[in-house]
Order: sequence, then structure tokens, then C-alpha cells
Amino acid sequence: MREYFWLFCLAISFAISTISAQDENAEEGMKPVAPQVLWKALPGNLDEWMMLRSTGEMGLGSWLESKAVREFKRKDPPVLEGQPKPLPAPTMWTRILVTDTGKHPEPLSQFRDFSTETPSGDDRIEKIKIQSWPTITKTYEDGLIVANMMVAERFVVEFVLKKQPKRNLRFWARQMDFSILTGVRDSDVISLPPEVLMVKLDQLKPKRNKGYLMGTTSEAELEAELTAEEEELREVMGYVPEVEVEDEDEDEDEDEDEDEDEEDGLQ
Repeated sequence: MREYFWLFCLAISFAISTISAQDENAEEGMKPVAPQVLWKALPGNLDEWMMLRSTGEMGLGSWLESKAVREFKRKDPPVLEGQPKPLPAPTMWTRILVTDTGKHPEPLSQFRDFSTETPSGDDRIEKIKIQSWPTITKTYEDGLIVANMMVAERFVVEFVLKKQPKRNLRFWARQMDFSILTGVRDSDVISLPPEVLMVKLDQLKPKRNKGYLMGTTSEAELEAELTAEEEELREVMGYVPEVEVEDEDEDEDEDEDEDEDEEDGLQ
């Protein structure tokens, strides 16, 4: 697939994001890979499907995240010469979203104690394995199918199928290149950096690419900073030294008296 080179400006702006942590590990994780890496794992152009969207982003969720999304629509079958045009059929549609969680526990919590033998308690939900990857599917009343798959205990792959049979989940899984995801090496666990790169990329419409930096701070750090600023403000405003200033009115009266005396002497 053709390689794209992205040119986008980083508009430096800072915002304060207050993040409440329930435990000491809530703001630690691995640095996710760029969306360009995740694109390589997604299906490319398919004979019977048209790619509608291919976007990526980096940002801050429960932890630093990178995502890549592609959407596809089933092409209309060709009309054979001499044959009547077939009646329009429901449009099949697919969206595949890959998220690099950086192995942060929150987005992976749905797969904790995963077992295909454990009943879900909801007839619409089923736990299966596709190509050995744990997968949780949910089928809605209108036929929409949503499946979340965990790959390499790090990546979450979401399949959304519209107007398709459930067996198509395995078809779409075969179009993936999971070796791209399993080939990503674990990095060191880091704390939340003071600045986070926020990026949005559009592979089909590169002019929409944009990015900026967002400052981060924890709730405790923000409270400490505000307290320190308040104390400094009280210190500055609480003491204003007096300055002795000569009384200008008295000086003007003395000058006027001297002028009057000089006039009397001349007379």
C-alpha cells in the first residue's frame, strides 16, 4: 500500500487536565506506538470492499493512547450485460479500530479472568476466541455486531459489523496482520509526562491532519500549586510600605507669601 508522508504543524497550546487517580499506578504505563504502525495491522484495499475512512490519533484517555480506524462498505455487485439490474440490497458496513493501551489496566479490565466457559448472564454477549485471541461479542436487536478482541495483552481491536452475519468476524480477522501488533516490543513503564502530544491524522484527507501539546497535572499537584500561589498573593498584598511625601499645598502657600512680601517692599 502506498506510503504517506505527513506534514502537519504542531500548534503549541497548553491546557490543564485534572486527572484523579484511584491508586498509585493509575498514572503509569508504556508509551504507545504511533498510529502509522497500527495502520499496518489493518486491512488495506479489498476487492469487494471500498475503504471509506482511514484515520489515526494520539491522545489521553485512561492513559496515553494511540488509535487507528478504518471503515469499509461492501461494493455493489456488477450488473452483467443483458441481465436486469438487481434490487438494492442492505449495505454491509465494517469499522475496525485498533487501540494501543500501553498495557494500562483500565481498558483491558473487560478481559480480566476471561473464559469461554463462563456464562455472561446476557444472551446477547458471547465470549469466544478468534485466532487464539480472547474476544467478547455483543449482538444488538437490529443485527449490529460489536466485538472487542485483546491482542498480546496490550492492544484492543474492535470490530463493528452492520448488516453482516456473525461468521464475518472471522473473515475480517483474517484480513488483519496481527504480526505487526505482536512484533511491538514492550517499553519501560513511565509516569504521565508533563506534556502530552495530541494528534489527529486522516490518511485519505491529509489536509485535516493537526496536532498540539496539552499540559497535564494531577489533582494533588494542581491543589498544591494553587495553594502556593494563594500564599504568595497574600504575602505580596499584605505588606505595602508607606512612603513619605511632602505636602505640596503648604509649599505653594509659602511661595505665595514670599511673593506678597516682595511686592509690598517694592511699593
